[in-house]
Amino acid sequence: MAKAKKLPSGNWRVQVFDYKDENGKNHYRSYTAPTKAEAEYMAAYFKKTRPPKEDNEPEVTVGQAIDKYIDLSATLSPTTIARYRNMRKFAFPDLMNMNLSDLDDRAAQIEINKEIKRPNGQTGNPLSAKTIRNEWALVSAALKSLYNMTLNIKLPKVQRAPKELPDPQLVIDAIKGTDIELPCLLSIWLSFSLSEIRGFKCSSIRNGQIYVDQVLVTVDGFQQEKKDAKVETRKRSQSVPKYIMKLIEMQPNYKEYKKTGKDSYLVPMTQNLLYHRYKKILEPLGIDISFHDLRHMFASVMLNKLQIPEKVVQEEGGWSTPSIMKSVYSNTFSDSRKSADSKRDEFFESLL
Repeated sequence: MAKAKKLPSGNWRVQVFDYKDENGKNHYRSYTAPTKAEAEYMAAYFKKTRPPKEDNEPEVTVGQAIDKYIDLSATLSPTTIARYRNMRKFAFPDLMNMNLSDLDDRAAQIEINKEIKRPNGQTGNPLSAKTIRNEWALVSAALKSLYNMTLNIKLPKVQRAPKELPDPQLVIDAIKGTDIELPCLLSIWLSFSLSEIRGFKCSSIRNGQIYVDQVLVTVDGFQQEKKDAKVETRKRSQSVPKYIMKLIEMQPNYKEYKKTGKDSYLVPMTQNLLYHRYKKILEPLGIDISFHDLRHMFASVMLNKLQIPEKVVQEEGGWSTPSIMKSVYSNTFSDSRKSADSKRDEFFESLL
């Protein structure tokens, strides 16, 4: 192992061989620390963890490693790939330009600490712990899979503070009679997510049920239809309540579908337009919840107000863990499910 030498400043320095260039010249890494043990440890750690590199092989940066990882991840969904590329573009700006041979626990932790303070480009607030964890998961996966490189770092903890939801009556009163009543009710009443609602076609309604046949997502500014659900249990159907069915039958595109058979999206709004209308209606009333929170409101109503069994709520909403997926009812429309639907419909009809 390389030995540390004491410098005039009082610090200790270790030089470690790195590579030989095309002219045959040796290049070294220099590690300086306040103590001899610390300097030698840093040098030893570099030799142990640095990616294998042949002589004359060009340096690889963290960003280049992630680019390669993304290119090799062609089997992932387009939305996941787009999210990875967005992280690559904005996350850890200094880290992305760092050579892998310079990267160790200390350097990585410094970059993570910088990222904790980096403001969100949209809100100006510091990035959330969840965002930073997701960003680092990409970095970690790329380094581990391509270079068998693992770093020991500390990430910020996710604070899971419970979010208070408004009374469903306030939301129902606000959206009733507006052009977003149908998509909002499909979420708060029937548990569907925004991508599922936008993916519904007129033909998704069959025999009194509405089926999740596909979802519609926005990838790099373009709409893209996906047949594969995020998880298997999201491929589900719900019985359509009479009130919602009347709203559907009033939609011009649904009328055309019943008349001519020409299929189209049931809710033709773009994601941005729908969300803009949603915020414009609710914010003046002091209701500050995301569209996705309507799905949480569905669960809250089912569990807390109607006392529906948790397993039935998980089935209706498509929420799942591996253990739950193994035990999903084989008889999807069981007596308990029908009873839950009846209680649910009575509750929301009373609000309307």
